[in-house]
Amino acid sequence: MTEKSSFIHLRVHSEYSLLEGAVKIKSLPTLCAKMDMPAVAVTDTNNLFAALEFSVGASGAGVQPVIGCQMDLQYKKPDPSGKTSPASPVVLLAQSECGYQNLMKLNSCLYIDANGQLPQVTLDKVNILLR
Repeated sequence: MTEKSSFIHLRVHSEYSLLEGAVKIKSLPTLCAKMDMPAVAVTDTNNLFAALEFSVGASGAGVQPVIGCQMDLQYKKPDPSGKTSPASPVVLLAQSECGYQNLMKLNSCLYIDANGQLPQVTLDKVNILLR
């Protein structure tokens, strides 16, 4: 009798994380099931494009899908000269339907308010959106 693996990968970048991940969403649930992984999280960078396809596929394969996103967080305000420090990647995982809704709000904010710059979210914006 084999014991189920207790390892759960919480930071998988799929084909939707350009230049960062190569895992095909359609093959991920099968790979996890073969390795007896009870769950896996897809945390593509600055997008939730794979969320629906991943959730359906993982559930069908008997693997608990965890939806997440790696977002670039600008936690420092620009200095008086206007120079900003580089954003830091932060992985956010949805624990509930409310968490998923919050991920979608933040993800939309990445692109709507970008003003031609790289997608990122600020702490001020997080505080406003998630009240």
